[in-house]
Amino acid sequence: MMGLGLGTTTGIATVVRNWISAGYDERVEFHFISTNDSQVPGQRLRKFGECLRAYLRLIARAPRVDVVHLHMAMYGSFWRKQFPFYWARLWRCKTIVHLHGSEFKQFYADGGRLRRWLIRNMFSKASASIMLSEQWRDWLNSICTRPPNVEIVYNTAPRRDNPDRSGRQQVLITLMGRLGKRKGTYDLLDAFAQLADQHPAAQLCLPGDGELDAVRQRVAELGLEGRVEIPGWVSGDAQAQLWNRTDVYTLPSYNEGLPGSVLEAMSAGLPCVSTPVGGIPEAVVDGETGFLVEAGDVDGLAAALQKLVVDEELRLRMGAAGLELLERKFNIDTIVSQVVALQEGLRD
Repeated sequence: MMGLGLGTTTGIATVVRNWISAGYDERVEFHFISTNDSQVPGQRLRKFGECLRAYLRLIARAPRVDVVHLHMAMYGSFWRKQFPFYWARLWRCKTIVHLHGSEFKQFYADGGRLRRWLIRNMFSKASASIMLSEQWRDWLNSICTRPPNVEIVYNTAPRRDNPDRSGRQQVLITLMGRLGKRKGTYDLLDAFAQLADQHPAAQLCLPGDGELDAVRQRVAELGLEGRVEIPGWVSGDAQAQLWNRTDVYTLPSYNEGLPGSVLEAMSAGLPCVSTPVGGIPEAVVDGETGFLVEAGDVDGLAAALQKLVVDEELRLRMGAAGLELLERKFNIDTIVSQVVALQEGLRD
């Protein structure tokens, strides 16, 4: 298996760590090769060296491998996977291309003739392709003249012990991840500004990396200091404590695959306010487990958040419905069994 290093905070690494937490590595002879351990922009020479080392590890191991499973996104991730894909085919290893990139459709559309051909050829010749949602599967089938072998494998989230959130005096709204326009961070700030004065119990927390200085500047422009926390990236116990403090999760993104943060929020028993992009509508059922608003609709976002801020019973009911949906549709044990069955089926 090849992809971003398991020590990174990326969605790809989170997916694989979740599988391992559910015993995936006990069911297959599993070797993970990191193609990039750096999340810092730039550092091209370092990233090039890490990629070369990954290729050498694959070359040394390829004759003894049944399946090469490639976790792929857009930009550099796509180009880094070209060599291992064709090397695996040369050695007659079965190949799985597992697409994660939230902006991969645009990456394909904006590409020249060669890039678009490479993308279609890769998916058409892979032994199997994994998509995160029905929407992404339909897109793949629309660009490939020879329909590839596609399987939908949802992202998932580990189980957790959740606190009793009834009777709280404050209502904390949280968005976790890379802060910036794509995640709808500025839309969220504008929406929160609409309801902040009328609902003094509402607070907003924006843990993550990305455009931190620009986000802080926007908070100051809106006069929301003291109402908005920007703690930077949180992980481990700090992240677990933040999930326990949170009452409403929101992710007003413009592009997504199937975001792990939404599934983690469901695992935490939280209602979600998000957008109908990528695989999100398969996790956030509008009016049942949360609310969906169009990306960029600040007024709609503010109205949805306000409904949850003022109605504790609604928050608790939607959070419980999301937890039930997660266990039924995105069950971590079921997902791991599905992946193992796919890999073993290719080997046979």
